[in-house]
Amino acid sequence: MTSIPTTQKLARKFNTPQLLRGGWYTTWGVSLLLLIVSIYGVQAQRQVIKTVGKDAAPSILTAQQLQDSFADLDASLANELLLKPGENQQALAKFDINRQKIANRLVAAARNITYPQEEGIVQSLQLNGSAYLLKLQEARDAHKRGDTLGTLNIYRSAATLIDRQIISQAEQLSRVNTQELEKTYANQSFINGGIALLIAIVGLVQIVILVIIQIFLYQRMRRMLNVPLLGATAIVIIFLGYTLSSFISATNNLKVAKTDAFDSLYALRQMRSLSYKANADRSRYLLDRSNAIVYEQSFNDKINKILTIPASQSIDSILANVQQKKPTQGITGLFADELNNITFKGEGELAIDTLKLFKEYLAIDKQIRQLSSGGKIAEAIALCVGTKPGESNWAFDRYKKKHTELMDLNKKEFEDNIKIGGQHLDNYEIIAAVALSSIAILTLFGLRPRLIEYL
Repeated sequence: MTSIPTTQKLARKFNTPQLLRGGWYTTWGVSLLLLIVSIYGVQAQRQVIKTVGKDAAPSILTAQQLQDSFADLDASLANELLLKPGENQQALAKFDINRQKIANRLVAAARNITYPQEEGIVQSLQLNGSAYLLKLQEARDAHKRGDTLGTLNIYRSAATLIDRQIISQAEQLSRVNTQELEKTYANQSFINGGIALLIAIVGLVQIVILVIIQIFLYQRMRRMLNVPLLGATAIVIIFLGYTLSSFISATNNLKVAKTDAFDSLYALRQMRSLSYKANADRSRYLLDRSNAIVYEQSFNDKINKILTIPASQSIDSILANVQQKKPTQGITGLFADELNNITFKGEGELAIDTLKLFKEYLAIDKQIRQLSSGGKIAEAIALCVGTKPGESNWAFDRYKKKHTELMDLNKKEFEDNIKIGGQHLDNYEIIAAVALSSIAILTLFGLRPRLIEYL
């Protein structure tokens, strides 16, 4: 038995004008649906790019920078108090620089409040930051008076405030934004596939409808080719390709920004904060001798969070593996996360140089503790606060500078990919409206003359 084509079955049930109008209205309806679905998907993608790139990530980095500045301020004061009043001019200069950085970063945090929890945290940071600065000034004043015990007691009170309140609140601010970033990115990653599939299905349905109308016109009205409908079909194909290309490109750029660049940057920023805190513990170790063991343990705990190396390995063996692009198995910590996520050109070389300078800083710290344990306190202090080659602050600044270059590389890749991802979606609504309106108009021009034939 010969099967009857679908178009012939429809022709038997409906007359030609009804079928033409049905095709016309269906095409318009599917065009409208495609417009709604594609714009919804693009706006959702644009929103996640904004959340990751403009709202959450900058607040996370600001919160971590606040930790850096407070910890560096603490180390600067401790270094100042280790010497006689006025002797450590560099510590005095760093004190004022960090105070200005803290003020600027608190303003930046306040300006970028996005989520409800942030406001209270930023207010507490401002209040506790002011109280901390007052305590630091009290300690400096007591030091100038020669009140050694008073200076130490005030400094301990300030250290308690920064350790238990300020750093904790800055970490909380970072955590709130990190949770929002991760949640938004994970949800959108799940939704993106579904939206892209839906856009593809609706677009293909539109193409099929236009092809069926062309076939119907050929079979029913002996029209070899309807140029307006052919143009509409071409626009649907081009628009569908453009939409999916823009959507997928923006998604890929967001993935590079988040997974490759920001995850490394986040680990490096945490590493930076821990480095500043450990550096402060190094100075506290010499300043507050009765609690030296506590500060030494605190220093070691922070260093282990940065990089923990199995007994069977050393920094030299890790360096050799990274240089030969071999797996760095067994090591843990924030810097291990970076070493295992090297993605961009030049990142591996910067990571190696940073690790070398980190090793140099730790070697000098070991010398400081050996001098202190041997009763050579003055020599230990000189090595701790010194800025000449071979001294601790000199080594820390060198390590910090190279570490900054490594962070800046990942930050640039993050910002560039966020920007490019957004550019893929620029003016999409206008393009979509023009394209789908053109499809509707061409469908009208293609079918209206055929309908007029029946009037």
